[in-house]
Parts: sequence; C-alpha cells; structure tokens
Amino acid sequence: MSTQQTLSLYAAVVDITDQMLEAAKQQNWERLASLELECAERIKLADVGACDEPLREPEQQLKVAHLKRILASDREIRNIIDPWMVKLSGLLTNHTANRQMFDTYKQLIRPSR
Repeated sequence: MSTQQTLSLYAAVVDITDQMLEAAKQQNWERLASLELECAERIKLADVGACDEPLREPEQQLKVAHLKRILASDREIRNIIDPWMVKLSGLLTNHTANRQMFDTYKQLIRPSR
C-alpha cells in the first residue's frame, strides 16, 4: 500500500468514527453497529496492507493526528455507551434471575411426574 493509500485509509477511519460518535449521541444503535462493522473492515485493511515505504515526518504526524482523533472519538463513544451497557446488563441479570425463580417456583407447585 502506498503512503497516500495508507493516509487515506486512516482518514476514512476518522470519518467513520466521527459518524459512529454522532450515531451514539443520537442513540441510533443500529447505525452505530453498522458503522462499527465498516470500521472493523477498514482497520483490517490497514493491518493487512501495511505501507510499502516508511512515512516521512509530515506524513507520520498526520497519521498520529488521525490516530489521536480516532481514539478521542472512541473514548467519547464509550462514555456514552458504557452507562447504557451497565443498565442493560442489570436488566438482563434481573430478567435471568426472575426467570430462574419462576421456573423453580413452577417446579415446586407442579412437580414433574
């Protein structure tokens, strides 16, 4: 992969993570999930198609700037999602516990024959 292709790939990931952040802010979980898949594909391309030539200083600085922006967006997305995930986990745990209690109670009332 050429230097320009590498930098374009990082710029595309920046754009996708910005869109992911906007989707998270809007609580558009379907869009967020779709963008996560797209982002993962781009990142896979970056892993597979490493740059053929070493980056010069300005290009390296641009790559680092892209990475910092990606990480900042990721952090903001996690700040939005983590409280929601904790709440969802609690709901699922409560549901599972309630279901187990119901099944146990049902067994006590109507023992199997």
